[in-house]
Parts: sequence; C-alpha cells; structure tokens
Amino acid sequence: MRNICRWFFSTYCILQLTACGESGDVTATVPENITGVNILSYEEREAGTDIYSVRVLVSPGYVRFDDGYAASDFALLDRQSKTVFSVSHEDRSILVIEYQPGDVALPADINLTETRTADNAAPAIAGKQPVHINYLANGDLCFQAVTVPAVMRDAVAGMAEYAEVLARRQLNDMEAVPVSMQTPCFLSRYVTAAARQYRDGLPVQEWDDAGYFRTLSDFVANETVPAALFELPGTYERFSPGQ
Repeated sequence: MRNICRWFFSTYCILQLTACGESGDVTATVPENITGVNILSYEEREAGTDIYSVRVLVSPGYVRFDDGYAASDFALLDRQSKTVFSVSHEDRSILVIEYQPGDVALPADINLTETRTADNAAPAIAGKQPVHINYLANGDLCFQAVTVPAVMRDAVAGMAEYAEVLARRQLNDMEAVPVSMQTPCFLSRYVTAAARQYRDGLPVQEWDDAGYFRTLSDFVANETVPAALFELPGTYERFSPGQ
C-alpha cells in the first residue's frame, strides 16, 4: 500500500469500509495555479513500519496530504464543505468522508491535562521557542509533542480541520471499536479531542509509546503551486464508508 494510504488509514484507524459504487465529476473550475499555499514536509513512522514521507499542502480552500510528489495517492480536505476525499490511482477510486454535524462531548469521567516544558535547547523556529507538551487523559500519558506557537497559523488550522472531520466520522463508527480499545487516551486522541495538539501551535514532533513518530523536516509559506494538486480525478469511482 502506498505511504499516503497507510498514513490515511492509520489516522482513520478503525472504520470498516465498503464501496457504494457512486461515480462523480470535478464540480469546480479552478485557475492554473494557486497562490498562498503553505507546504509542510514530515517524516513519519507507525509501529512496525519504515519511515515514510508525508507532504501537507494547505491553501485557503483545501488541505492535501500526499507522499511528496504530484502523482502520488493523496487525501484532500475541502475546507468549505468539510469533506475528505482519499484518492487511490491504482484502484481508480475515491473514498468520500463527509463531515457529520453535531456536538461531540468528552465523557464526564475523562479528564484531559497537559504538562508543558519550554525546550530551550532546541533552536527557535520563525523566532519562536518550541514547547514540549505531554498530553494526558485521566493521568495516563497518551502522546507527546513539540510545538511552536503562532507559526504557520493557517496550515495548523487546516490540519486541525482535517483531524476533526475524521474524528467526527470515527464517532459514528464506534460500534466497530472493541470496548477494550475505548480507553480515555483512544477516545480523546481519535474522537473527542483529535485536534488537541494543534491548539498549541505547529507540531514539529509527535510521538507515543506504541511506536508512532512524526517529525517536521521542512516548511515554506505562501508558495504558488499548480491548481491540479487540489483537483479530483473526474472519472474515478467514489464510495463512502459504512454503506
């Protein structure tokens, strides 16, 4: 499986998927190039996998996750409709995940806390000092991150929006999650507080005790890129999860 597909399905980690056999066309005409695009490059590893690259492109209208090159499989968030499209070129298919409206409340018996330490040994990024944060649920360490406040704000907002769409869909598929896995850390990290770390700024590193690790390798702001990077193939079959 291509790296971006592995990244996408590890993020959207429990859903049971079946095709509904619906096809669609690109519905909007876009210019040749898009300006004001923020680009972030990450190196990432899941438990039991080799390190792979993830590129994030954030425009005012879209967020794209791919393997770092135009022809790769990719996930695309339409920021206006809050819809995620996961594109597989090999299968010529598009998985469509629509935003599910409604309030998502953290269970009353789950208490989220953080501990923060200024990482003074790390070099400043865009003039800001990184902060090391431990994210806990009911006192248990869920994951850690090094974040930089007030840097690449729109890119951070776009990644948070993406996480929230997937979390809302995960909420509707909790019956597929074994009860033994529905721990306070799981619920907060993937369902009720999936964008938790983005409230603290740009994550430059994230990791947990299960083997997940992600580190920022490069970022640039206000780039001009081909608009085709934010277009969906018009002839691919579309399907939705859970149908």
